[in-house]
Amino acid sequence: MPFLVLIGNFINAPIEKGIRQYYINDAKKMLKACPDLKVIGITGSYGKTSVKYFLSTALKAKYNVLMTPESYNTPMGVVKTIREQLRPTHEIFVCEMGARNVGDIKEICDIVFPDYGIITSIGEQHLESFKSIDNIVKTKFELYDAVPDKNMFLNGDNQYISAKLSENPNAGFHTYGIGNKNETYACDIRVTRKGTSFSVVCGDEKIENLQTPLVGEHNVTNLMGVVAVC
Repeated sequence: MPFLVLIGNFINAPIEKGIRQYYINDAKKMLKACPDLKVIGITGSYGKTSVKYFLSTALKAKYNVLMTPESYNTPMGVVKTIREQLRPTHEIFVCEMGARNVGDIKEICDIVFPDYGIITSIGEQHLESFKSIDNIVKTKFELYDAVPDKNMFLNGDNQYISAKLSENPNAGFHTYGIGNKNETYACDIRVTRKGTSFSVVCGDEKIENLQTPLVGEHNVTNLMGVVAVC
């Protein structure tokens, strides 16, 4: 019986691979049929789902937005979202990208071809599959490699992201966070039980006394990514 299971898996593997590739190609065709659609890829060890919801909510004030739902952040989850929910009227596709192995982000990028990208954070998560923090950095920056120059937005407060960016400081990217070393950053942060207030500096512009019911500086950092992209 154990051998029958192994033989069955061996026979089914190419069939499953063919079906998977059919769905991927179908999703690519649907995206190609929407040439004006802007794709925003979001990845990170943590914070990516929050940023996805925050950004989609902000953009919906002006645009028709499609967002990968729940935890549909795998290649086939993204494909399923496109095949079942993408419409010609959509203007922006906010695509969350998850990963457990090197190459996972690149696989999604090769499907959706993102126009913009956000890396929310890099940390020591999924080390059982990644094996090292260097592999995590490499995988998250697969999104960076796929996005056109100057359309990448990164959490400049994250130590691993900052270290990676220092290798090529003249490359085209935008940083956000709480520290004033970033292009877009928050200041005058005040946290109470009712929420958080803060000001935003973006280039030469300062917007004062913004309010959110969200509590904590980490939420402000995520919101800075949203402000920067918007």
